[in-house]
Amino acid sequence: MMEIIDLTHEIDEGMPTFTAPWHPLVHIKQLGRIELEGRETRELCIGTHTGTHMDAPLHFIKNGNTIDRIPLDMLIGPVAIVDFSHLKENHAVTAETLEEAKLAKRTIFKFGWGRHWGSKKFFKDYPYFTADAAEYLLSKKVELIGIDTPSPDDSRIKLGGEVDSPVHKTLLDKDVVLIEYLANLDRVRDCGGWNIIALPLKIKGADASPARVCIYR
Repeated sequence: MMEIIDLTHEIDEGMPTFTAPWHPLVHIKQLGRIELEGRETRELCIGTHTGTHMDAPLHFIKNGNTIDRIPLDMLIGPVAIVDFSHLKENHAVTAETLEEAKLAKRTIFKFGWGRHWGSKKFFKDYPYFTADAAEYLLSKKVELIGIDTPSPDDSRIKLGGEVDSPVHKTLLDKDVVLIEYLANLDRVRDCGGWNIIALPLKIKGADASPARVCIYR
């Protein structure tokens, strides 16, 4: 029997969103009602980076590739899972750290940070990648990176400053797909032999999209 783990957070009104004006709150309003209109429908207002989502290069790279143009063969297939759940808060993952990791074209990093989902803690002090780690991942031909944290960048870097989201920019500039806010990685006990399916909404010209992400074997 196939084993499937859903790595996707539910989208719900009141769910955590990054506290910045360019990341709106989630609003869900029921419009159609079975008792009156004979059917149920809902209005859904969300940002492109809501919940478990996929970043396209356009997120930080001017004229970069958009979410609807990411090749599906990048988003479906074998995936390596690297267990970094032993790392402490604000731990810097360096190129040296990654030398012992078994990387693949598609790689998920399990930091165990999903335990903070639903609290303000989720958005700060998580482990992050250094600039040399990003270059190392590129040198190993990693094309898709999944994380259960909000970002591959240090949460202490000032947004909008001279050095803003450098790891994002390094990876997205080379068309690496980033999947953030993964859920349920605590259910992964054995990291070997998994495949991934990560499908964003096909939003024309968009910088990102919520995505349904599952692993199976």
